[in-house]
Amino acid sequence: MERPYHIVEKKDRQGLSEFLAKNGQALLPMVELIEQSRVAVDELIDVMGRATIEAVLKLSAQGVAGPPHPGKKGGAVGWHGREEGTVCLRERKLRVERPRLRKKDHGEGGEVPLPAYEALRADGKLGSRMLEILLRGVSTRQYAKVLPEMAETVGVSRSSVSREALEASEERLRQLGERRLEDLKLLVLYVDGVRFAGHQVLVAVGVDEEGNNHVLGLAAGASEHQEVVLTDLVGRGLKTDRKYLFVIDGSKSRRNGWSASIRARRPACARAWPRCSR
Repeated sequence: MERPYHIVEKKDRQGLSEFLAKNGQALLPMVELIEQSRVAVDELIDVMGRATIEAVLKLSAQGVAGPPHPGKKGGAVGWHGREEGTVCLRERKLRVERPRLRKKDHGEGGEVPLPAYEALRADGKLGSRMLEILLRGVSTRQYAKVLPEMAETVGVSRSSVSREALEASEERLRQLGERRLEDLKLLVLYVDGVRFAGHQVLVAVGVDEEGNNHVLGLAAGASEHQEVVLTDLVGRGLKTDRKYLFVIDGSKSRRNGWSASIRARRPACARAWPRCSR
């Protein structure tokens, strides 16, 4: 009985070339796929990180000036629009919008520093800690823990995180991390374990018919847990009746486990090309 998948060894250049030729020029630069997958993950982290850090900065501003009330007089310090700023999540710089606060009398030194922003600028370790919290929360789907833990890292108490802010942050992260996949016309699935800020994360990146990269999911754990990733992708609508090129870890034991997972779901034709370990 013919298997519904094939393993193409790296030495089998002809078999790999034939597959790529049949599925479009967008799939030819496989080295670029491997390099760009990390870039795609960085972009996703930037989006998620920006959303949560901006929420933390807003909470920090509320701790100084209270909630914004347009048209109403507040205390001695008031909200004064927003401006761009930069914070660091470990080695990556992240552009964010931060609230501006000013003293109501507009006297000398009228600009009021934002405590959380100043803390992030002064101590680079806080950014690393925030990235670790973000990755752990998203990869384990414990979204509700992300905002209060990140806020506490820069001196904003958990008790000041309102239910509304918590629910909005949780929903935003859920949308980014668990979006449906039915409408994506994918040709390549790249799955590997990577380390961010000392945290081991499994990453699934897809390439569509136009050659665009899509981060499909993050999961906690090492690359031997790739079965968990495939189960999640299928549950979120990944079509199992399409042809895919699977780019996975080169370990024989992991490759065999991954191939068994593919076979169990009976895709029409899935190929697994084991990538060399770094």
